[in-house]
Amino acid sequence: MVDKNRHQFISQKIENSTSSKELFLITGQLLGKVQNKKLPNSVPLDDLPDKFGDFFAEKIEKIRVELDAAPGHPEHAPFHGAHLTDFSPVTKEQVKKIIEKAPPKSCILDPIPSELLNECLEELLPVITDIINQSLTSGQVPPSFKHAVVTPLLKKANLDINTFKNYRPVSNLPFVSKVLEKVVLAQLSEHLAKTGMVEPLQSAYRADHSTETALLKVANDLLTACDSGSVSLLALLDLSAAFDTLDHDILLARLNTTFGITGTALGWFCSYLTGRTQAVVIQNKHSEDTILKYGVPQGSVLGPVLFTMYMQPLSKVIKHHNVLYHMFADDTQLQKSAHTKQFTELVQSIESCSDSIKQWMTVNKLKMNDDKTEIMPVGKQSKLKLLSETSSLTLSDTTVTFSTKVKNLGVHLDSNLSMDAHINSLCRTAFLEMRRISQIRHLLSLDATKTLVSAFILSRLDYCNSLLAGLPDTKLDRLQRIMNNAARLVLRKRKRDHVTPLLMTLHWLPIKARITYKIATLCYRSLQDSAPSYLSSLLKPHVPTRNLRSADAGHLVVPRVKLNAFGKRAFTYTAPSIWNSLPMSVRLSTSLPSFKSSLKTHLFREYFNP
Repeated sequence: MVDKNRHQFISQKIENSTSSKELFLITGQLLGKVQNKKLPNSVPLDDLPDKFGDFFAEKIEKIRVELDAAPGHPEHAPFHGAHLTDFSPVTKEQVKKIIEKAPPKSCILDPIPSELLNECLEELLPVITDIINQSLTSGQVPPSFKHAVVTPLLKKANLDINTFKNYRPVSNLPFVSKVLEKVVLAQLSEHLAKTGMVEPLQSAYRADHSTETALLKVANDLLTACDSGSVSLLALLDLSAAFDTLDHDILLARLNTTFGITGTALGWFCSYLTGRTQAVVIQNKHSEDTILKYGVPQGSVLGPVLFTMYMQPLSKVIKHHNVLYHMFADDTQLQKSAHTKQFTELVQSIESCSDSIKQWMTVNKLKMNDDKTEIMPVGKQSKLKLLSETSSLTLSDTTVTFSTKVKNLGVHLDSNLSMDAHINSLCRTAFLEMRRISQIRHLLSLDATKTLVSAFILSRLDYCNSLLAGLPDTKLDRLQRIMNNAARLVLRKRKRDHVTPLLMTLHWLPIKARITYKIATLCYRSLQDSAPSYLSSLLKPHVPTRNLRSADAGHLVVPRVKLNAFGKRAFTYTAPSIWNSLPMSVRLSTSLPSFKSSLKTHLFREYFNP
């Protein structure tokens, strides 16, 4: 009876979990591998908060002293359009929707836990709404909303725990302050959309944009260049503490001059940025408050968006060098293609562009980390062999050696775009997670096991799987074996049991079908204007030359390619090919949910009932 109730309790806890972090904690407890947060043991615990507080503050101050010594003044492009002068007051219903959608995370600065706030929302809603509206109309942010608590977190488990630079500050803010920020963000986003001031090639913190859409665009450009016989250089630029060194005066001037924010609205942002403090908290021991003279608040809602607005003029600098680019928050990717005979000029172009970027960064009080910048040539193997004489380029005073593979937004890319490094990493991680789950399988119900497998294995197989389209079956079969083993684990079947009935029972699409599902969904969203514009622009509707019966079929143009290994893997080829192969009843779905439902039904029948 004890065992039965214990198993039931564990399974319900897993099934009712609300985040992957919670699932990691639960599985770690079941495996007996939960470790306390690692902290330096060379300093007394009572002194640790102040030591960390001083270290984090001094690190930013050193960077700013170096940047402030550099000459130059930032430039701000003039704004044309309707200004944002005031924020509109919000109703109780609007605030209620924001609170109900927000994750129930609490901070030690909160008067009551966020879960209790939700239970008492009807009583507290008038007060919270009044606080928010007074802040919006007065242009002032309450001082209690501008204080954060910071927890030091070791960056990697194998790093030295007594070296302070191996820790990153994790900031936490009061719950209601984030509600206020979401109200402001909604009105700020509306202003940016109306005035067309959104950077199209910035994929961070935007609806319908993700790391996958960003990587899909970058990979498409690289594959298209390879198909034309060119070689490319992919440069991944890195910044040091970018969110923490940002200059408040420059940001406010940019909000006013470039983005047309004036009056009370500008005053609100000034109040939001200035007078902020933070304190390091370790095991209920607090450091002295530190005044934050620079940067946007970490852990906030508005901070990342303000950072992307701060970075927007950088695109003009890059375009001046005729270099392709893509940005995701503080990660900037550069790429340019040319024939092998022009590779020297290609290197010089990337060098010149990188130097201009670094100069712009320095003037705008951001530090580019040359030591972590990565450069990788991309192309057909036979083309890359011709470039053996050139194996590096110079960024300022730093020589950066070409890499054969890089990790870009969580995906491993290699010079041939074979995706072998990514698949190898994926297999190692997935089998490790499967081994961990198998150790506690006897404690779990069927639904609880499905939850863990979906969170730790299938989610990894699905992440950026659109980049795997067009790969040979021999490579995708490795990922299919992972899914097959996961199905046997969930249903407690033997290794030699036939897997097709198991996948049908679990209603899991095979790997190739999941890739097709992802690309077809992106294609549908692109045609419905709910995908990034940089993907929508790659698709062209087919216009028949004659009045045929298929004129209303909604087909897309499939471009011609030269090399199947590259051209047929590009999004410009795979998306139209997959879309045109779908039945008309699927393509003509009236909404995204109905499209996904009919698409999965179609793929399920195609793969399991051919």
